[in-house]
Amino acid sequence: MNFLYSYLYDHPYLAIVLVVFTVWMLVDAYSRQAEAYWFWAILIVPLLGGLAYFFCFTIKDFRGFNLPFLQRRESLDDLRYRAEHIPTLANEVALADRLIEQGDFAGALPPLESARKKEPDLGHILYSRALCLSRLGRPAEALPLLDQLLQREPRWSNYRAWHLLIETHQQNKSRSAALDSCRMLVKLAPTLEHKCLLGEFLLQEGQKEEAQRLLQDALRDHQFNPGPIRRCNRRWASAARRLLKRV
Repeated sequence: MNFLYSYLYDHPYLAIVLVVFTVWMLVDAYSRQAEAYWFWAILIVPLLGGLAYFFCFTIKDFRGFNLPFLQRRESLDDLRYRAEHIPTLANEVALADRLIEQGDFAGALPPLESARKKEPDLGHILYSRALCLSRLGRPAEALPLLDQLLQREPRWSNYRAWHLLIETHQQNKSRSAALDSCRMLVKLAPTLEHKCLLGEFLLQEGQKEEAQRLLQDALRDHQFNPGPIRRCNRRWASAARRLLKRV
């Protein structure tokens, strides 16, 4: 280890590279909510700890070293041509995804409708159609699609469909349905983020006592969570404290 330090002292540019690599691995471990011992390994065992973490976890993101930022991204015209002339499910969904990314929700509906005929119960298609309809101001049409998706896959895409369901109920001026959906989400996945969402709705409905109990219990649980989980939930802990001040 002393040899490594002396070598880095003689080669300051390599020392800078090692520091950057170590910070990268620490940030990556934090984003993945890695076990605490990985943080110690990266910090206490310079280079070797970071390399071990890299080959255990980070390297999987490179997909065989085909770095995404070095690849040419297909243009919208290419995607449209493929969807029209080779109307496979993958081509139609790829076109719809790009149109949604660009905010063209009306344009994304036709390829999604065509894809739906091939795979009527595919979660990604149900969610994307519901998202487009919601953004186009047609929440009443979006809600049945979300209900269908959540009945089949309640935890789909890390509960993303639940968030859209709650938002769509609000858009449809169904505040009681939005609140009920929040309660169901917390029951299904009682995370600090979801409890903050429910607490926000409870305050809007004037149910301050229930909101206070919910948020206080959530912060108490947060206090006794392992360190990595507390760090990941720091944002939501701050949000819960702000909501308590409103109470």
